[in-house]
Amino acid sequence: MGKKINTIINRTETMKSRTNYNTRLVILISLTLIIELIGLPQPATGPLVNMMLYLTTLLLDIKAGVILGCISPLVAAMRGQLPPFLIPMVPFIIAGNILLVVLLGLIGQVGKSTRPAQANPMYSFTVWLGVLVSAVVKFAWLYTSAKLLLPVLFGKHLPPQLVAMMAMPQLITAISGGILAVIIAGMLKKRT
Repeated sequence: MGKKINTIINRTETMKSRTNYNTRLVILISLTLIIELIGLPQPATGPLVNMMLYLTTLLLDIKAGVILGCISPLVAAMRGQLPPFLIPMVPFIIAGNILLVVLLGLIGQVGKSTRPAQANPMYSFTVWLGVLVSAVVKFAWLYTSAKLLLPVLFGKHLPPQLVAMMAMPQLITAISGGILAVIIAGMLKKRT
């Protein structure tokens, strides 16, 4: 009888945990979509969307960050937020987002059992290093994709404005989004 009760309790706790996870993921996806749908200029939208990618990874895990990283560019493309000449970049933007969250998760040791649950990301060297490395890698990936990969695929060079959009602005938006996310995640950790 005692084993059955423990099994029921464990299943209930697992279901609660999954429900909490899914609820948080839906809220974070919804907030990201709201940011995109507001229609702010790219210098505001870019850092905010990157912030949400980082925040989702920090608060949940890599898998949640990857899910958001795939949804966000598709919504931006469907909504017409991206200039038409940027549409071919969507798969590369998705890959860049995936690189961003995976590197943050691995380098920042997000979700590792060795990291105390109460650890504040604002004071974690590995989280800050993860933000920096992931931002640089995403920037390098997007710039290389625009400058080298897409021209090979299309057989002609892309418009200079596309290459320019995939250059330094990507690094700036990723780093600024990462800084905002770590600060917010740190403030949320202090409240729990």
